Amino acid sequence: MVSIMKNRKYFLSNSVIATLILILLFVCTNAGLPARLEAKVYLELDSPNLRRIPLSVAPLQPLCGFEEDLEIALEGHKILVDDLEFSTFFELLDDPSRHLEKSRRCGLSLGSFDFRNWSLIGAELLIKTGYSISGNKLVVEFRLFDTLAGKMIVGKRYRSRKKNLRLLFHKFANQVVKNITGLPGEFTSKIAFCGHHKNQSAQELYSCDYDAHGRNQITKNNSINISPAWSHDANKLVFTSYRRNNPDLYLIDFLKGKETRLTDRRGINAAAAWSADDRHLTLMQRYEEHSEITIISAASGETLRRLTKSDANQASPCWSPDNSEIAFVSDRSGNPQIYITAIQEGGLWRRLTKEEAYNSDPDWSAHNNKIVFTSRVGGIFQICTITPDGNNHRQLTFSRSNCEVPCWSPNGRHILFTKKISGVQQLMMMDDKGRNLKQLTFDKMGKKSPSWSVNR
Repeated sequence: MVSIMKNRKYFLSNSVIATLILILLFVCTNAGLPARLEAKVYLELDSPNLRRIPLSVAPLQPLCGFEEDLEIALEGHKILVDDLEFSTFFELLDDPSRHLEKSRRCGLSLGSFDFRNWSLIGAELLIKTGYSISGNKLVVEFRLFDTLAGKMIVGKRYRSRKKNLRLLFHKFANQVVKNITGLPGEFTSKIAFCGHHKNQSAQELYSCDYDAHGRNQITKNNSINISPAWSHDANKLVFTSYRRNNPDLYLIDFLKGKETRLTDRRGINAAAAWSADDRHLTLMQRYEEHSEITIISAASGETLRRLTKSDANQASPCWSPDNSEIAFVSDRSGNPQIYITAIQEGGLWRRLTKEEAYNSDPDWSAHNNKIVFTSRVGGIFQICTITPDGNNHRQLTFSRSNCEVPCWSPNGRHILFTKKISGVQQLMMMDDKGRNLKQLTFDKMGKKSPSWSVNR
């Protein structure tokens, strides 16, 4: 075990404990906010006619007795609009400041404004936000209203430092998605990835917010680091590093501020994936002259089971949502294909992909029961999805350059992957149907193997 407490500043910049210290966050259910509206389903996500709900985000207004800060007001409004537009659940209406209501003269609570001013422009949902600033302290009050029913759906009050403005607004955007759809949002999640600068031998690990803001460097070992994977509580990250001249598996515990080498088996120890309860890891390890899939203890690194045994190479395992099966890549048929095997002793395996001659990098979503993967189509890697029964194969990208190593968002509504643009691999996002493609990064550092955490 290697302690990294001496390098505390570097690791805790990404840790949950730092976030908890910096963000004194509480929900005001008994602090003067109206009662929450009874549960109502606003969006039937399985409906074939799913529509976007028209929503207005009112301009931010200073709370009573406090001065206006235009920079805070504009930035907070933009964060909310960007988050909710990204979610694909809402139709964000044009800036409502030009409509009937004078926002600075109107309050946040029921009775202090007229819902008709908003329903007249087609808004079915309305967000009103008030803020106050005292030194470096920031207080923000949010309300989500149903304009047609004339009732509040949810209200929150957050306190933090001004520098955590983005996080506060991301948290409420998560709350809006949760209340309207029942799904968790994606906006306080983290992305980990490998970064490599041209003409440098090292490949370090980095993290950023879901929208590529707040980039931090995780490793600084001047070695080759690959295949990061977040635990399901987002407090830990496993990855493979060549720092000791062998591809060993390491674990970073951000809460404890420690890094541990989990495996030192000679040969490859890579592409680890967490079980749903974060107790176990599955990964590829070297046996004889090829790689196999094993299950190890996430706490100790002890090998618990060898899942595969063949003369072929196995790679890139991932768990089913119920932990009963593992999807993995094997070249036992001659070319890389995706297979599924049960984890119990003597479990049967079956071939999943058949459409193309090269399929790899599976990731299994807990929310939509789909597997996203990389497939070589016409000589170019594209992103595809398939259901675990082998049906509903769908190609999502039709790029002229390689799209690779996809992973699901925390709620299964978006897919993150890399794409080579002007010779540099960048982070890209799209929704689960292959629409709303968005480039996240634009710098000259090449990115590989992204992993998307749950909300933190």
